[in-house]
Amino acid sequence: MKLLRSTFIAFCLTPGALAFTATTSSLSKTNVAAPSKFTTQLQMIGIKSPMGEGIPDDDMILKEKLFRQVLIEKNTVMDYLDFITEESIKATYGIASAAEEEEAGSESFAEVLAEKAAEAESNGDIGLFGGGDADSSSTSMEDIKETRYQPILRSDLGSTVLVSGTADATLLKVLNNNLFGQDNINNFQFSKIKALVEDVALAKKTAISREARYSGLLDKLSIEPSSGALPTAAELEGASSWIAQITANDAATLLPQVAELAKNSNDLKHVVVLVTGATSNAVEGWGALEAASGGDFQCTLVAVGELFAGGKEGGLYHVGKLADATDANPASSGGMPSNEVYQLLGHALALESTANQALTAYSYSQAGIEAAAAPYAEGEFTARDEDGNEIVDEMKDVKMYGRLLQGLREIGFTRTAELDVLVGKGLTGFQEFMANPPKREDSFTVARAKRDEEDERIMALLDAEIAKDEAKKKAEEEAIKQGEIEVIAQQWAIKEYSLRSIGGDVDPSVTEMDFIKSVWDQALVEAENTYDYINSSEYKKKLEKTAKNSLGYENKLFWNGMDPLLRKKREKMVEKVKQQYMDLLSEEELEAIILSE
Repeated sequence: MKLLRSTFIAFCLTPGALAFTATTSSLSKTNVAAPSKFTTQLQMIGIKSPMGEGIPDDDMILKEKLFRQVLIEKNTVMDYLDFITEESIKATYGIASAAEEEEAGSESFAEVLAEKAAEAESNGDIGLFGGGDADSSSTSMEDIKETRYQPILRSDLGSTVLVSGTADATLLKVLNNNLFGQDNINNFQFSKIKALVEDVALAKKTAISREARYSGLLDKLSIEPSSGALPTAAELEGASSWIAQITANDAATLLPQVAELAKNSNDLKHVVVLVTGATSNAVEGWGALEAASGGDFQCTLVAVGELFAGGKEGGLYHVGKLADATDANPASSGGMPSNEVYQLLGHALALESTANQALTAYSYSQAGIEAAAAPYAEGEFTARDEDGNEIVDEMKDVKMYGRLLQGLREIGFTRTAELDVLVGKGLTGFQEFMANPPKREDSFTVARAKRDEEDERIMALLDAEIAKDEAKKKAEEEAIKQGEIEVIAQQWAIKEYSLRSIGGDVDPSVTEMDFIKSVWDQALVEAENTYDYINSSEYKKKLEKTAKNSLGYENKLFWNGMDPLLRKKREKMVEKVKQQYMDLLSEEELEAIILSE
C-alpha cells in the first residue's frame, strides 16, 4: 500500500493528469501566476524541485492545503475498501476475526490463502491467452488476487447466452471470458453465444477479428438475422441468459414484450436490457418487466443517454440507481462511450447485486471531472459568496464518488468487483462508513497501521513545511507593514513641523530633523492608527462609495458625497476667480477655468 500511495502522490503532481489529478486551481476565483520560486509538494516529501525554494503566495499555500486534504480523503476511501474487502472474504471463506481465531482456533486468512494457492498449483489448466480452462469452477489464482474482494456472483447463468439488438465486439469479448489482459469472470461459462442482428454482414465484419479467432470466440459465436426488434419464443429456446438492446422511444412497447417472453420461457433465468437515449430517471415499461420477474427470472435495466465512440477505457463515469438520478445534472455529459457501456452490460449480467435493479450510467462532464479532483471536505474549503456566506456544494456527492472510484482503480479492483461496490453499496455505503467507522481489531489492522504510519510521516512533513512557509510569509508581511508605517510617520512629522512652525509653537532654532526625532514615538502611534484605518473594510467601503457617487461627475465642480477638503478648496477657487473676472467671464467659462486647475 505504501507503493500505491507514493504512486498517487506522483500521479497528483504530474502535469495534465486526467480525471483524478489533484487540481486545485478550479477553486480559486482568479488564476494567479506562480512565483519563480516556491516550495512544491515534491520538496515537501523530500524530493528537490528544479524550481528552487522560496516563499509561496496565498494561492500556492491554498493548493498545498487542498493537496493535503485530497490525501486525507483518499486514506478514508482506502480504509473503507479495506473494510468491505475484509467483510467479503469473511462471507466467502468463513474466515473469523483475529479475536475469534484466538478463542476458537479458526483458520486465519493466511492459512486459507496457503490452501487456495496449493489447490491452484495442482488443479486447473490455463486456457489460451490467459483464460481459464473448460472447467473454470476449479479454484484458480483469480480467487486469491491481490485485491481479494469477493463479489457475490449469480449461480445459474447457464451455458448459452442470447444477445439481441447488438453484436458489439466489446460485449462479445466480455461474454467470451477468455482474452489475455481481461479479468476472467468466474461464473461466465458460456459455450454458445448467439447474436441476433439486422445486418449480419456488418456484425460479422466488426465482431470477427484475429483477436476473436485466437481467443476462441469464433468457436462459440453464431450471428443470425433477427426477425424483429426482439427475438421470438423459438429463438429464445435453450438460452438461459439474454442481453437485449432497445431505444428509449421503444421501451414502453418492447419492455412488456420482454417480460412476456421471459416469463413464458422454460430455460431463461436472467435478462439484462440496455435502453439507449434515456433522458429522465424513469423508463416506461420497466415496471411491467420487474413485476413479471417474480421468482422465475432475474432482470436488470441499464439506462444510458447517447452512445458515442472513442471514449477512453477506465474514464470517470457514474453508475447508480435510476430512481436516484436527476434530470438536470451538471456532472453528466449526457452520454457514455459505447465500449464502457458494453463492458458494464456484460459485468452486470455476472453480479447478484444488479439483479432486479434499474440502473443508470453516464460519463462525467468537464465540470464533473474538475469537481471530482477537488476535496469534498467543508470548513475552510467551502466556497463562499461576497458576503462570506457558505455556498451549498452541489458537487459534493460527485467529489465523494470520484474519490471512491479513484480508490477502486488504484487498489486494482477488477471491473466486476468495481461495479459490485458501486451498485451494491454505492456512495451511501461509503457515507455510512464515514459517519460510523467500525472498530476493527484483526489482522488487517496491522497492515493498515503500517500504511497509516507512513502517511502520517508524510503529512507531518507537509504540515511542518506549510507552517514554515507561513511563518516566513508572516515575517515578510510584517517587515513590509513596518516600512509603510515608518513612511507614514515621516510624512506626519514633516506636516506637523510645518503646521507648528507657522503657528509659532516651534522654536526657530529647531531644525526639521530635530523635530522629527523629538516626536518620533508619537508619529509612529499616529502612523499605525492611519495604517489600520486605510486598510480597514470601513475605509474601503468609503472609497467605493465615493467612487460610485463621483461616477458621471468628471466635468462637474461639485457633487453629492465629494471629499469635504476638495469641496472647500474649489469653493475658495471659485470665489477668487469671481473676484478677478466677474465682469469679463460667464458662469460656464468660470467653471471651465476651475476644472482645468
